[in-house]
Amino acid sequence: MRACKLIYKAIETYFPTTNPAYFYGSPDNNVYVIYASPYLTPSGKSGTEYIIARHHEFSFNYLEVRLIHNITKKTPFVNSLVDKKNPLFTNVKSFKSCRSYEYAEELLQKWISDEMVKKSKLAASKPGITLK
Repeated sequence: MRACKLIYKAIETYFPTTNPAYFYGSPDNNVYVIYASPYLTPSGKSGTEYIIARHHEFSFNYLEVRLIHNITKKTPFVNSLVDKKNPLFTNVKSFKSCRSYEYAEELLQKWISDEMVKKSKLAASKPGITLK
């Protein structure tokens, strides 16, 4: 099962990378971004890490497949508006062993699915808790 849905793919992006950025809507109503960034190891070797970030300015209505701006509560008329100047985001995962966007997406899908299972187990163990 694919937990996250691709919203938009930016070839040139405002995220801190010269590589593309992929924006995903998630069942937890968050928007996640996958982007690649170069890094240096302590020995001086370079590599590329794939980063999963949570976008703070947008949320995603998973059932309606609709992007929502968190301040205006409106839906942008095009999904490309999710990639904007000075984005507010938090990096939540980083993978230095990852070698492609496709594999990074698989890791995102697995991580979100695992988080959904954890939340449902927590809710089942504590009556009265609602999932967000």
